[in-house]
Order: sequence, then structure tokens, then C-alpha cells
Amino acid sequence: MPRIQPRPRADESEDDEMNQADDTQNGGGSDQDASMEDGYGGMEDETSQLIKKLVRYALACEFSRTPIRRDGIREKVLGSNSRAFRKVFAGAQKQLQGTFGVEMVELPAKDRALMTTEQKRKAAKSQSQKEATSNAYILVSTIPEELRKVLTPSKVQSEDGEAAYTALYTLLISIITLSGGELSDPRLRRHLTRLNIDNNMPSMNPNDPTHPSEKTELVLQRMVKQGYLVKVAEGNSYGDEDSTTWHVGPRGKVEVDHESIARFVRTVYGRSTEEMEKKLQISLKVQERKPASMEDLNEQGEEEEEEQGEEEEEEEDERGEHANGDPGPSRAQNGRRR
Repeated sequence: MPRIQPRPRADESEDDEMNQADDTQNGGGSDQDASMEDGYGGMEDETSQLIKKLVRYALACEFSRTPIRRDGIREKVLGSNSRAFRKVFAGAQKQLQGTFGVEMVELPAKDRALMTTEQKRKAAKSQSQKEATSNAYILVSTIPEELRKVLTPSKVQSEDGEAAYTALYTLLISIITLSGGELSDPRLRRHLTRLNIDNNMPSMNPNDPTHPSEKTELVLQRMVKQGYLVKVAEGNSYGDEDSTTWHVGPRGKVEVDHESIARFVRTVYGRSTEEMEKKLQISLKVQERKPASMEDLNEQGEEEEEEQGEEEEEEEDERGEHANGDPGPSRAQNGRRR
């Protein structure tokens, strides 16, 4: 009967390798899980940094009234992470709304009617079935209208300069819109002359004694560059000024919408009448508003008279105190008026 050969015994090194393999199969996956978690955490941190970067980029663009372009976001914010555009954009939008009270709103695409003949030819050659989009955004306030009334103008160079500039482009946008959305250059110049701003307009820092105003042409060029206005000049051999027309630009349409124009008109005229509301409805298609009744106007007039009477009494009291040698309460504190 043949003798059974004993099975060769594995050496200690082989046993160690087998034990390590068993440990890896049974419990060694925890290291891999940890590394995967670290990878996901790194991706989240990178996305968070991109969101913060986009928020800073959007605020910087709005400070200079420059559109936030999609190409600029890809180039200056995302870099090689262009596939994360939607996620980063949504995160930045949420942060802008919650922290700064603003949101990114896409500008309307360029109106075909405002294109020059050459631009229309190029557009006809490259007909696209895709819906036209501008791929550009601006920041628009999400603060309720009631709270906006108490906000002061932003300090770009000065509050007075910002307020004056806002009033000027709001006025011009309102005139163009109420003129049917188009205004010839001679008609625009006539409006500027009537407002006494045909040669000069307030500068962005009117309190500066060296430059309290600047040329009207420079201000109009700035409004065109920033997208508040569009100047369309059809070339002809006669050099006719009537061929130059002014329109509302994409930024102007978003910042100064029809409701804003209606409020501006009511403020200028002082009160709302039935005839005015009808005209605003026809021209702007705005939300119907009940005109002020005679009782409301009388109550408003009585309140204004009472306030004026109280102010006059206070002034008389102050004059009486000064006449008696009493300097009265100080109006200055730390160099500022109360």
C-alpha cells in the first residue's frame, strides 16, 4: 500500500500574507471608505470656494455696472470646472439672496429692431433655431418696495452723485419709453435743452469743487456703455441726424421697468388722476391704480399745512431764544449735523 505523502506546510511568510488578505476582505475597507469620504469632502470644499468666488465676481461687476457674462464666469471663476456651472450658479444665487438681498437676473437679448443693417445681414446668414439669450446677468434687489424707500443711494463715489445719475437715466428711459420706445436724436436734444442739461450734467461726485459737472455727451456715452441706453445710427451719405435714434438698453429695461416708470411719473406730477392712470395704462400696460380722491387730497393738504405750521413755530421759538441771548441747543455733534 503506497504511503500517503504529507501536505507541505506553508512557511510563516505565506501565512502572514494570507492573514493580511483576510483582514483586508473582512475589515480593511474602512481605510478606503475614509479616503472616499475625504474625496467627497474635498469636492464640497472646492464647490464652496467656487460659490464664494462667483459671489465676489458678481459684486465686483455690479460695482462697475458691468454685465456678469457667462463666458466671464467660466474664465475667471470656474476655470477647469466648467461642468459645475449650474451647481455653482445656484449656490451663489442663494448666497446673494440671503446675505445681500440681490439676485442675478438675465438681461434681455438684443432686439433685432435695434440692429444695424450690417448686423441684420450677419444674423440672417447665421440663422439659429435656438432661442436667443444674452448669457449676461445683472444684480437686482430682492428687498421689498416698502423697505427700499428708506434706503439711501449707494456710495460709489458719492451719494449725491449716485442719486443724480440714477435720476438722469431714469428720466431719459421714461421719456424714451413714453415716446413709443424710440426717440430721434433731435427730439432727445430738445428734451435736454428744456431740462437745462443739454451741455452739462451733474458729475458722479458733484460735491467736488473742481469737477461738479461733466459734459452731457460723456454722460450719455456712459449710459450707452453700461446698457441703460442704445444709440442706433443708420449710416447715410447725407449725415442726417434724424437717422440716429435712441432706445432703452437691456440694463435699463431690467432696472427701470414699466412699473418704475409709472411711479416716477406719479411722483413728478405730484398726484394721480383718472386721466393720468388711463394714459399710463395705454402707454405702459401697468397695474391699474385707483386715483386719489378729493377727500384724500384734502387730507394730504391739511397734513402738509399742519407740518408747515409746526416748522414755522419752531423757527419762531429759535429766533426768540437767540434774541434773548440763548444760543439754543447745539446742532452739531462730532462734526456732523443731527
